Amino acid sequence: MACAACADSLDHCHGTLIVHRTDPTECTEEQCADLTVMRHPLILDCGDVPLGCRCADSAARPSRAS
Repeated sequence: MACAACADSLDHCHGTLIVHRTDPTECTEEQCADLTVMRHPLILDCGDVPLGCRCADSAARPSRAS
């Protein structure tokens, strides 16, 4: 099955954009250099990544205020 965006010569990425809470946004496609939301049809919050994310894990932990 051909990608419709490729067939129409649209600027897009086939990777998934992962939006972190404390770290920079990243893409699962190694060659992706433009991390804008408009280029990525798949966008995940880092807390939704199946294996988790250290910044989502640290944000979920309660702080220890003395």
